[in-house]
Amino acid sequence: MRIKRNNLKSQLGFTLIEVMIALIIASVSLIALSTTLAQYVFNQGTIKERVVATWVAQNRLLEIQTVLGSSGSSLEKKQTETMLGTDWEAEFDLQPTLMPGLRKVKISVKLNNAKHVSAEVVSIVGG
Repeated sequence: MRIKRNNLKSQLGFTLIEVMIALIIASVSLIALSTTLAQYVFNQGTIKERVVATWVAQNRLLEIQTVLGSSGSSLEKKQTETMLGTDWEAEFDLQPTLMPGLRKVKISVKLNNAKHVSAEVVSIVGG
């Protein structure tokens, strides 16, 4: 009884082309994964910046409301504040509204010496 042997060459493994295609697929997948992780890290930093800038703006709004409620006090339009170890520039603008005794206040906060605004708060204040 004779046992027929299959061709060993066709059963030993992957061809060079199959290995190259597998490496290309793996490298494209790893590039996509690293890009996604980099974007995630960047977004986390941006979210932290916006949250802290909003806190600075809210603090400035409370200060404006307090000073406008008292007579004879003046406010600086631009102020530097340190929060969580970072210096912030807060600038506000008061505009009249159609309602007497009410004014619109817009507060813009950015990192010290930065060009872009990190947060803006708009509110109505009396006084």
